[in-house]
Amino acid sequence: MWKNKKREQTEHPERGTGCSIRKQGMLLACALLGILLCGPLSGCGQEKVAEAEASEKKSEAIEQENPDAGEQISRIGLILTSRDDSENEQVQTDFENLAEALGAELHVKTPDVSAAEADEARGLEYRTFALCDVDPIEYQMLAVNELVAEDVDVIAIHANHEEALESVLSAARSVGVRVIAFEQPVTDAGCDVYAETSEEAVAVIKSE
Repeated sequence: MWKNKKREQTEHPERGTGCSIRKQGMLLACALLGILLCGPLSGCGQEKVAEAEASEKKSEAIEQENPDAGEQISRIGLILTSRDDSENEQVQTDFENLAEALGAELHVKTPDVSAAEADEARGLEYRTFALCDVDPIEYQMLAVNELVAEDVDVIAIHANHEEALESVLSAARSVGVRVIAFEQPVTDAGCDVYAETSEEAVAVIKSE
């Protein structure tokens, strides 16, 4: 039986050749189909890569135009002048409402001095503090350092002296803390923005 099959193949070799040709044809057709399918898929993949690159470049451009974009204020520091300043209650209420609107924490520092002592310190000449009781200024200096340690994003301060707080305020700014002075001006190195009133200070922070 096996001999007959072998003889049949020997007598009709074209059958085996035809089968081989058909197989080659099928393989070629599959290869062409694969090329046709891969072409669009490859193009689609390239389009997605191009879109991703364009989106990334757009994000980088936005960040370069506004480095603070996307940064959210999570902690606000407020430094008041004295324990009995008549404006304290309203100022603190305004900042509490601001913190609630931003979903932020409010850290309030109130110097343990009287309003009269704060007024006296505000009138001192620069570099004469060694001869005077300057607790209203020292309290605010310590308050700035404490707020920086508490990792606040912004400090709003009604300063007890225009010049004396420059060193600590500029140091706070150097580590990325925004400083908004209100009602009492400070030096240019001591703040990012000066607002005439506490309401303006709140508006400035809200707009950031």
